[in-house]
Amino acid sequence: MLSYPPPRFEQQKSEVLQRYRILRSEDVHNADHIARAASLALGAPIVIAALNERYRNWYRAAHGVSEGKFDSLQTFCASANLSDEAFAVTDARLESYFAREPAVTGSPNVVFFAGAPLSDPDGKRFGTLCLIDSQPRTLTLEQLELLKSMAHIVSQDICVCSAGRYAVQDLIDAEEERCALYDLAVTDPLTKTLNRRAFFRFAEREVQRAHRHNHPISVLMFDIDHFKRVNDIHGHAAGDEVIVRLSRLVADSIRDTDLLGRLGGEEFGVILPETGIEAALLLANRLRESARGLSFKSAEGSFNITISMGISQPEMGETDINLSLERADKALYRAKRLGRDRAELMSASPEGAQIIPLPLPRGAAGAA
Repeated sequence: MLSYPPPRFEQQKSEVLQRYRILRSEDVHNADHIARAASLALGAPIVIAALNERYRNWYRAAHGVSEGKFDSLQTFCASANLSDEAFAVTDARLESYFAREPAVTGSPNVVFFAGAPLSDPDGKRFGTLCLIDSQPRTLTLEQLELLKSMAHIVSQDICVCSAGRYAVQDLIDAEEERCALYDLAVTDPLTKTLNRRAFFRFAEREVQRAHRHNHPISVLMFDIDHFKRVNDIHGHAAGDEVIVRLSRLVADSIRDTDLLGRLGGEEFGVILPETGIEAALLLANRLRESARGLSFKSAEGSFNITISMGISQPEMGETDINLSLERADKALYRAKRLGRDRAELMSASPEGAQIIPLPLPRGAAGAA
């Protein structure tokens, strides 16, 4: 499975989005403390914010209501959402509109019922703050005004929370769009590996990191032998399939911390952090042999491919990846001249570049 851009970026992106998603939490916002304050201030044993379904899914303000009765009271109180003003019903049993309601004839035996509308700054109603008692009672004008004030507090709390949820969703959408654009900017559209520009950018960082910590790092370059012949005989669709399957094979064979990039056409580069030359040699031959095992089919028949590889390593003090890539490129073209389906190593030395053919003699480094 391809995993580009590199895992460090993917992890960073995931952490950012996760922070936003925590803020956008799907958990119900609990405002029961407001309902409890209304209960204490107005002396009603049950207080509930009866909301339209859109808000009910994520906001809760209730006091004195058991979980088993919460939904039935929401349904009962929903009838009050038609009211434009605060109201109080001394005894619902005596009102024909409420008398046959299940919440009145049965548990929780609603008798006293009062409410004040919940609305946004534009006056759009989205619920009612309801007071309920199993005994008949009345509200004074001062208590009715207090009920309206408590409803205003609940309304503001809902509006602020709703705005926050939309704002966070906008942040998530913007971040996901930014990440998607970044992915498009750094990945090759066909193989989903790093594109040339991104490969050089990330490779430069790895070389500098290796130099800073005095750790080994190796560079591979490879391309498909006689690729033009594949396109000419089997068609460009088959050629694209070869490139995609080969890149997937290589991606599955290297570590998450390694870098794989398509440098152009059928040519690829690999950066191997924390990897010495011997390990790079073993990997090169393993990849070369695995590529030979790929089988393809087209209307013209079945065919196989081989790859040629060049290997190099930044020398002490080299922080420019281009020097290593140039040596790997020269080694790659030597492999082509010497018959293809082989790997060559070019190392820098005071005496100049030296080419070492691969596979190594048995016993030298244990060719794969």
